[in-house]
This record gives sequence, C-alpha cells and structure tokens, in this order.
Amino acid sequence: MKQVPPSYPNAYPDMGIASLIETERPHLLQYACYRLGSPDDAEDAVQEVFLQIHARSKNRGNQPPADLRNYLYRSLSNFCTDRLRRQKVRQFIPIEQASQLSEEQVENFEQEFRLISALLAAIPEEQAEVIRLRIHGNNSFREIAEILEIPVTTVKSRFQYGIEKIRKGMNF
Repeated sequence: MKQVPPSYPNAYPDMGIASLIETERPHLLQYACYRLGSPDDAEDAVQEVFLQIHARSKNRGNQPPADLRNYLYRSLSNFCTDRLRRQKVRQFIPIEQASQLSEEQVENFEQEFRLISALLAAIPEEQAEVIRLRIHGNNSFREIAEILEIPVTTVKSRFQYGIEKIRKGMNF
C-alpha cells in the first residue's frame, strides 16, 4: 500500500478510497470524535461516510472525485453537522463556565470533550469548524481552504480570530 503523508498536497490522486480511508482513519476518527462527542459515534460516522463515497463512486463507474481526500473531509464534516442538528446535541455554555472547566485536571476524553465543546460553542461556527479541521483533523490551512471551498486567507483569519476569542474568554 502506498503511504503518503497527509500534509502533502494532492498526494492521493491515484490512491483508492479504501487506501485513503486507512491512511486518514486516525485523523478522521479524532475529528469526528470531537465533533460528535463519542468514539462510537465517530466510528459510525467515518464508516457511514466511507460507504456513501464508495456507493457514489460505484454509480459513477468507479471514478472517485478529483480530490478524494478533501471530498472525504467535507463529507465527514457535513455528516457530523447533520447528525448534530438531528440530535440537537449542541449546548451553548457561557465562556465563564468554560473557564471553570479548564481549571480542572482533564482526566479523560469526556472532560476534555466538554471543555473543548464549551470553548468552541462560544465562538462563531465558521471559526470553530476551521479550528476543528486544523487541530483534530490535522489539516493544513491550504487543505482546509480546499475542504471548505474558501480562500486560504479566510481560513487563516477565522483560525486566528477564533483562537483570540477563546483566549480572551479564558483570560489567557
């Protein structure tokens, strides 16, 4: 199997869907886990997106999308957003409460997830999504721009403004 570092731009044009999923799986799972709040839900989301993409490529004569990796992340992002909307899981917590959470020792994923969710809920969704894709998805700014189909400068400013708002809210 061809192993290519995820940060290498357009490195996957000849890589099949299964190979790409295997290569990107840890980052996809981490990203989905921080979006959905559960390792089991993340596993289901990644699997469901894989099946959807596989079915679509079968319908197009086994021809995958031109930029399969970005298509995969965009599909997973959309899937997570839809699932959260359906479940109405999102709870907005005041930034002051998030500051209190950060003073606690993060002992497990659930506490860490609550803290991160609270911090990201306090900023605009566009900024939160860029931060998630950068930190949890391990994507470069250029890759995020391609995934979200926005300019790189917009990605960088959303990341910067989001981080600044989180820092101000936590009094760093």
